[in-house]
Amino acid sequence: MRVPQQSRSRALVARVLQAAGELFATEGYEQTTTNRIATSAGVSVGSLYQFFVDKHAILDALQAEWAERLGRELDASLRVEDLRPVPEIVDEVLEVHARLNREQPGLLAVLLTTRGSRQVTSTRDAIQLRLEQIIERREPGMPVPQRRIAAAMLIHLSLGLYTLSRTIDPDRSLSRAEVRRALISYLDELHRRTPN
Repeated sequence: MRVPQQSRSRALVARVLQAAGELFATEGYEQTTTNRIATSAGVSVGSLYQFFVDKHAILDALQAEWAERLGRELDASLRVEDLRPVPEIVDEVLEVHARLNREQPGLLAVLLTTRGSRQVTSTRDAIQLRLEQIIERREPGMPVPQRRIAAAMLIHLSLGLYTLSRTIDPDRSLSRAEVRRALISYLDELHRRTPN
């Protein structure tokens, strides 16, 4: 993405990103075209291409923006020294996801599950590292390889919020309850089988 310098250009880019986010969430990434994004944003396709070389560049920009926000929010929730009960921490993390998802319903699912930017990967890596640190603090007897797998599994289970079909759970309330149950059960089992 070319970085806009003028306020008018920044407003154009913001409209394109807003329109793309809405279309990706409602119609899906694959079905959305740059022509459709430009029309929805009220800009010409030529103006869109001044800042984004293709649809993937738009996805990258959205993923970078939202991954940074999600990372910042989760960073505040996943403090290494936090010794609250596991269900409390899980509820707070799930609330972060729910709060961001309410802003543009469905967009976070597209951004976290569509192959894309390095920013999403680096955010996921940072969350992975933070989870490993939390697990080490809570379960000091757990070997490093098991800690890495456990942190990766927690991320994978959390993505269940976004990968389960909306046709069977339109408001995601059942998915959220099941992901919560899976996370808590998994963490309880880890605790039971880890020597102190």
